[in-house]
Amino acid sequence: MKANSDKSKQSNKATRRVLAGVLCGASVLSLVLSLVMPPISQAIANDDQAAPTEETVMGGGSSTESTDVDNTNNGDTENQNSVETEGDEAIDDALEVAPLSDDAEAEGAAQPADDGQPVYKVATVANEGEVPGLQKDKDGYTLLRSDEDLATYLALPAADKPAKLRLAADISSSKPIPINKETTINKDTTIDLAHHKLYYSSGNKGIGDTDCAFITISKDFTLTVEGAAEDSPTEVTSGEPGQPAKMQFDDESVPQSLTYYVTKSTPNGLGTSEKTYLHTVTNFGAIVACKEGYVNRVISVEEGGTLNLKGGMITTPRTLGNNGHVILSQGAVNISGGYVTNGNGGGWGGGLCITGANASLEMTDGVVAGNKAASGGGVYADNGAALKLTGGIISGNATYGEADGHGGGILVSGGSVTVSGGYITNNKYAKFCGHDGRGDHGGAGLAANNGAHVTISGGQITGNYSEEAGGGVYITDVGRNDQSREGMAWLHITGGIIASNVSNRSEGAGVRVGQMVDAMISGTPNSKVYITHNRCMSRFDWGGGGIFVQGNSNAGKEKTAGRLFVYNSYISSNTAGGYGGGVAVCPTGKTLVTNTEGTAIFGNTDAKDASSFTKYDPQNNNNSNNGSLHLSGGGEGKDQDWVAYNSVDSNNEHVFRKNGHADFFLAAEGHTTPVAVVSGKMLGDIDAQYSGSIELKDPITIPANGVAQVKNSIGLTSAVRATDQAVTDAVQDNKVTTFITGNYSWDHGGGIMSNGDLYLGVPADTYVYPSLKLKATKELAGRDLKDGEFTFTVYRKDSDTAKAPSWDNNGNFSSGGCELVKSAQNNAGNIAFDLSEKLSELLSKQFKASGTGETTDYDITYYMVENAGDKLGVKYDHAVYEIKVKVKCTPTVLMSVPIQGKPNETKNLNVYNFTIDNVCVTKNPGGSASSPRTASVDANGYYSIVDSSSATSTNKATFTNKYDPEVSWTPEATKVVEGGEMKEFTLQLAKDSKFDNIIGTAVTSAGKDTKQTLSFKDTTDNNKTVELKYSLSDIRNNPDDSGGSTGGPFKTFTYYVREETDGSQFSHYTYDQSVYQFTVVPTYNTEKGEINCRVTYKKGTVDSEGNWTAEDNTKERTFIDTSAPNSTNKSIPTFTNTYSTSLPLSGMSGVTLTYLAGAAVLCAAAAWMHIRRKANAKGGKRRE
Repeated sequence: MKANSDKSKQSNKATRRVLAGVLCGASVLSLVLSLVMPPISQAIANDDQAAPTEETVMGGGSSTESTDVDNTNNGDTENQNSVETEGDEAIDDALEVAPLSDDAEAEGAAQPADDGQPVYKVATVANEGEVPGLQKDKDGYTLLRSDEDLATYLALPAADKPAKLRLAADISSSKPIPINKETTINKDTTIDLAHHKLYYSSGNKGIGDTDCAFITISKDFTLTVEGAAEDSPTEVTSGEPGQPAKMQFDDESVPQSLTYYVTKSTPNGLGTSEKTYLHTVTNFGAIVACKEGYVNRVISVEEGGTLNLKGGMITTPRTLGNNGHVILSQGAVNISGGYVTNGNGGGWGGGLCITGANASLEMTDGVVAGNKAASGGGVYADNGAALKLTGGIISGNATYGEADGHGGGILVSGGSVTVSGGYITNNKYAKFCGHDGRGDHGGAGLAANNGAHVTISGGQITGNYSEEAGGGVYITDVGRNDQSREGMAWLHITGGIIASNVSNRSEGAGVRVGQMVDAMISGTPNSKVYITHNRCMSRFDWGGGGIFVQGNSNAGKEKTAGRLFVYNSYISSNTAGGYGGGVAVCPTGKTLVTNTEGTAIFGNTDAKDASSFTKYDPQNNNNSNNGSLHLSGGGEGKDQDWVAYNSVDSNNEHVFRKNGHADFFLAAEGHTTPVAVVSGKMLGDIDAQYSGSIELKDPITIPANGVAQVKNSIGLTSAVRATDQAVTDAVQDNKVTTFITGNYSWDHGGGIMSNGDLYLGVPADTYVYPSLKLKATKELAGRDLKDGEFTFTVYRKDSDTAKAPSWDNNGNFSSGGCELVKSAQNNAGNIAFDLSEKLSELLSKQFKASGTGETTDYDITYYMVENAGDKLGVKYDHAVYEIKVKVKCTPTVLMSVPIQGKPNETKNLNVYNFTIDNVCVTKNPGGSASSPRTASVDANGYYSIVDSSSATSTNKATFTNKYDPEVSWTPEATKVVEGGEMKEFTLQLAKDSKFDNIIGTAVTSAGKDTKQTLSFKDTTDNNKTVELKYSLSDIRNNPDDSGGSTGGPFKTFTYYVREETDGSQFSHYTYDQSVYQFTVVPTYNTEKGEINCRVTYKKGTVDSEGNWTAEDNTKERTFIDTSAPNSTNKSIPTFTNTYSTSLPLSGMSGVTLTYLAGAAVLCAAAAWMHIRRKANAKGGKRRE
């Protein structure tokens, strides 16, 4: 038993040792956990916060799983690439072992023979039914390799002639080649020149012999000419207009090369820029007639026949016979490539003559160059023929130097021409007729007469030179002056560029609109018109750099004047050596500048106020009239520019010279009714800002809503600039579709010159609206008035239900349903309103609504008030002025103008003149009306609105405000909590230290925001923040006033702030017991008329009697100084509450203490077990 007992004891000891070890280990673990767990828990918390971000990133495709998928895909891709590579190699092998068949080889290309020359597949009569002795190439063309081949071809029966021919060598024919039903059954014959020449070896022996043509195309038959050439352009630096095209032939009449020039124009915003290129053409095939003798035509196309020129060249080295042309056509000519050159010495139309009602020329590409004729050097069309140019180039053609005519490039006499593409460039009208001032000839680029209809919607007419008139375009019907305008010629420009053309001895460098012509220029947003950089160098004539319109000064012939209509135009950056850089007019017709689809004329340059010039010398044209001012030669009775230059007013002042005339100049004489009207607006609604002189004696300014009616003279310069926002917007909004810029005239009219009828904008009735400008005065009693300090508004009564504006007893304003018209601020003591534009809009609306057109009266009621303001210390004037305006409208006939599309009919244009008949003013202070009075207008056009309630009303201000200055500040305090969360603590603001008169409270918001700065809410209105205000009367030191007088000139004000200290509301919070005192010291600046205040505070306490005492060593701090609102020396009273408890109940500190407590318990248990073990070892008895 003892043994068992000993064993039992040993077992118990072992158990206690194990238990003791476990307890010791647990104690150590508890200590470790108490140190480690807080940072681990914090890390876990951070992980929890970061988890959503990690999930987002994983969602974006950056997870490990995604990477694995990518790796898998990469492997697949690599395998796929390997498969594809193997497949490609297999395909390559298949291609290498797949030889072309014999048929494929034959169809693919000509195979070289032993000598390296291509061998064409040959067909014979025996095996393929072809002509014996003629070969056919792989393209199906029958080859002509020699003169004998051509003779064989020509000798074939009509049924046997092949349709497609190709030259394999230079060949000749001694006979003309007809293409008609007797010679071929093929309606369409094609000749591919293939870089070779087809010659007519011998024409007529004499130049005047019977008409002779090398190739004649009959009715219902077509000849197509093909062939390639090398055309190489090179930019040249000179770029002078009128550069001739030149053909080079060798001594055997073999054409060697062609050179011609193209001036290309590129739009660059408001204008264009030009570059000129020299083209050299070589290695071409050609049809040449003739090597010997003479021909009248290289190719003749009869009515119903067709020539298609797709390539190669049609030319002649010889002087053409009588009435000769390179191509004469009564049928259809279509040019889509190739060249027509060197026609010279024949009739009108050196290159092409297109004649007859069924004749036409359509040009989509190709070149007509280096031809000459008396008229229509390049192309002449008459008798109803139609020309259509959608592409191609007409260059370097000219008229003869000894012939009077028209059209260096093109002349269309009757019929029509439409230009929508291509270039008419560097052509020349070569002769000056010898009579200064006539300008009957010209049109270097394009000319038209005899009722021709000209439409230009695209393309470029550039770099042409006329020795006389019309450098680019010249349209005239002067030969029909004794007929009606029915069927007259017309010009319609809706797109394209007319640039860098020159007229040397007469008017109209860009465009000349002649007598009996109606012309219209109106681009579109997608197809703008540019008339730019043209130069009229005439020293005798009046000018017209961009455009000239010709009138007729002969008695009874005024109706024959050319008429030009220009819409939505931008006339700027033009220059005149005389007057009218933009537009000049010497009218025998009429001029109208309107704002309906109208024009912008500004930014042009002329001779300004130059006071000297040299006269024109007809014997020495190029060296006369070189002074700083250029005036015309004064011929044909057109010396009105001299009259303007020499004019003086009654004070012997040169009014015209000294006032503006750079943008618009008109000079006429002897008229007693208006010949011109100029609107005060541009492009619909831009104020033109025109100023200058009228009738050579009076300065003039045209208001935006007005017009100037001109009988004999006007000069105008606009103050508008291209950079003005209104102009920029008009351009960007496509209100401008025609640009007339950068042009030059030696004398007058850099942009446009007219002595015909000129309509800039849609001819429409003109409405002259009155100027309505009101002025009032402003006073401020109590201090000086500052500019822009107060705002005033004019209202208009637009309906019967509207009432007069008014103020109620609380100072609230009601407009009474009236329309706000305009607001303005005071300028010192003056107030000005310009209501002219708004009045114009209203009158226009009411006039259109009435639709009477008769003399009509309009009654309009306005109201003028001062706006309510919030300036401290100011008592605002609540007067309401009623202003009744009576307007009269009187219509008069201005002029008669043509009806578009009905050239023999006219309509009257009326001027509806609106004038102010009466302005009546009534003051209504508080709704009680004073006696009305009639306002008079001063020298500057202002009606004075003043107080009429006394006999000295003229010296009394319209509105008088009273100033009693104020200063204000808003108290604030800061609440801080340390050691805990913010609760709803309350701060109190009082006027006394006992807090009997609490004026505001501030309550913090509960939450984690442990610092809050608060303003105080009014105790009488919790929605209102306490703002402390002091007027001048408030701060004055008066013993009868309350407020703690300091004995100085102004009072000092004190306020107190404390925290409401109900400690039972929130346990564990220690409240701040401080009481802060605010001290307010006001000052008054007599010069500025303003009050300021400096607010400081100190920290202190209040005893049981309610007396405040500052803490020891406390400093005075500045809360605000209103005289220095931006100062950084600013501080806010702060109340700090502290939160504390014996044991943290939450957070990581609680966790740490819990672990420490557990560890302590375990340590105590381990110690107790150790003591028990030792006691047992010493034989002590166990306690039960």
